[in-house]
Amino acid sequence: MLGASDAGDGVVSRVQDDLQRVRMVIAYDGTDFRGLAKQPNVRTVVSELERVLDPFGDDINIVMSGRTDAGVHGWGQVLSFDLPANADLRRIQKSVNSRLGPEVVVRSLEQAEADFHARFDATGRHYRYRVLNRPVPDPFLARLAWHVRDPLDLAAMNEAARHFIGLHDFTSFCRMPKKGPEYPPVVLERTIRTAAWSDIGNGELLFEISGSAFCHQMVRSIVGFLVSVGLGKRTPGEVPVVLAARDRSDSEPLGPPHGLTLWQVDYDTDSGGQAASEHYIV
Repeated sequence: MLGASDAGDGVVSRVQDDLQRVRMVIAYDGTDFRGLAKQPNVRTVVSELERVLDPFGDDINIVMSGRTDAGVHGWGQVLSFDLPANADLRRIQKSVNSRLGPEVVVRSLEQAEADFHARFDATGRHYRYRVLNRPVPDPFLARLAWHVRDPLDLAAMNEAARHFIGLHDFTSFCRMPKKGPEYPPVVLERTIRTAAWSDIGNGELLFEISGSAFCHQMVRSIVGFLVSVGLGKRTPGEVPVVLAARDRSDSEPLGPPHGLTLWQVDYDTDSGGQAASEHYIV
């Protein structure tokens, strides 16, 4: 049995002497996956990873820094799990990339501290969302950017985006959690550190947002609202009003998933799993 770690949300114990905790950073095109996390009877990123990692260890259970939905991409998704202490990390990285790349690529694989947890040790997450804002779509960006035909007011979108920075209750911008006596209450307060749009040329707009954590569908909901502002359907001054309403129906439809990428996950320098092993990155 491999398990010294809990693959869910529980407490992680120290790794057994014959095992090592590893930190894996992956990039993936989420178009043809039903999300990141393992689910029964559907193809997901983690289920594919566990399948190809199976020869290298028993009962590998992958902990994710955060879930991504069907169609959402990842560039800096961080995973943690246990492998035998004598596992050849270079060989494993090459094997996974040869079997899953370029759809899923292991950018780095390294030994971590014995109690490193990809989710609970994370201190910040960064997302990017791409919009193609020109009349004619681009087939080479169709899997990576939301095509918006009508002109967008970038200044208005940035004015609106500034209202999201800080600590807020994001109930109006999150998928409502399940309710009932069997479900614990969920607090939807989040702290946003940065939120801004930029014009990266040739009709492409890039939205970058970072914070300590995000609730389900929060970034796509924010993007959907900001694009509505850019189209003149909403105004920047409505953002504080909608936040205060704490009502999902007061917001706008979600931006489609294929424009969104989990770009980076932050860790404190003393908890990021920097151990004595070499660091392999593509």
